[in-house]
Amino acid sequence: MKKIALIFNIIFFSLTYAQDEINIGEKYSFYSQILKENREYWVYLPPEYEAQKEKYPVIYLLDGESNFYSLVAIQKAFTKGMYNYMPESVIVGIINTDRTRDLTPTQSSLKRDGKVFFENSGGAENFYNFLIEELKQNIEKTYRTNGYNIIVGHSFGGLFVLNTFVHHSSSFKSYVAIDPSIWWDNKKIYKDAKELLEKKNLKGFNLFIAMAKKETKANDEHSDAIRLFCTDLLDTSTRNNLRSKWKYYPEEDHGTVNMPGMYDAFKFIFKGITLPVKKIPQDPNLIEKYYKQLSEQLNFEFLPSETLINNLAEYSLSIGEMKAASKIIDYNLKNYPGNIVTDKIRAKIEQSQKENSQ
Repeated sequence: MKKIALIFNIIFFSLTYAQDEINIGEKYSFYSQILKENREYWVYLPPEYEAQKEKYPVIYLLDGESNFYSLVAIQKAFTKGMYNYMPESVIVGIINTDRTRDLTPTQSSLKRDGKVFFENSGGAENFYNFLIEELKQNIEKTYRTNGYNIIVGHSFGGLFVLNTFVHHSSSFKSYVAIDPSIWWDNKKIYKDAKELLEKKNLKGFNLFIAMAKKETKANDEHSDAIRLFCTDLLDTSTRNNLRSKWKYYPEEDHGTVNMPGMYDAFKFIFKGITLPVKKIPQDPNLIEKYYKQLSEQLNFEFLPSETLINNLAEYSLSIGEMKAASKIIDYNLKNYPGNIVTDKIRAKIEQSQKENSQ
């Protein structure tokens, strides 16, 4: 009987355990009237999305099937606890159907070993129209978004990011190009950028470019084109008010540079967002000061998340700084009135104040 009971317990535990799932997103699809095909996309929502009222930035991620999990992991690492390195964001991973067609801005082929590659290229403008007129509009209708949009792409995706930045600069606020294929069509995107960017005022826009290690051969067209773009255009970008950065990764190749590139890109874009947590209980005004500086830097108003401020209020209360806790929670109630969790913390603070006064 003991053996039967043990087996039953093991089976019961296994069935119970199997019911638990770990989900980081949902898959969706719709028929694109622009592309004349079904397009799939994946969506990650911040953990507190359903419980809160705040609005979120949106990150549009190309090659979603390859990069979605990595970017979600970075965001989770950057937004846990009280030390935040980026705001909680909605992540939209765009799944490929014909990658070469969609991500290359011009029709250009390449012959190698007797074979012709990239014949079906040059559809980036059509894909851009799909992205802006269909997908982006659908996301903004469906989710609480705040209007701050970021686009991220690697390789051909990075080329698409740069082409969008050069020709449709106002479409996104921040652009992340990871080891982009600037060599495409005799470096046409570099030539376009050199001609067009000087004429634009790019205040409030951000561009980050990651470059993988240069290959051992003397002439590496891919790497040389990236370096030329960065040194000739980004290193002198103060003339058009663009906030930009590029970084060389000597230890990473074209396949591995994506993860560290995205990691550094978001630390660059949101530099200054991390609050001095230990100082907040002594000076709660630092919260508004830091976020004002961040908003000025990005030319866009950012507010700290409800969860972050609630955590700071709880922390201040835990170390006996009740006045600070009260001020911090009032700041949250001003930004996000009617939040149940925030109201409960306010009640806890008032109870502690009452007990201490007795």
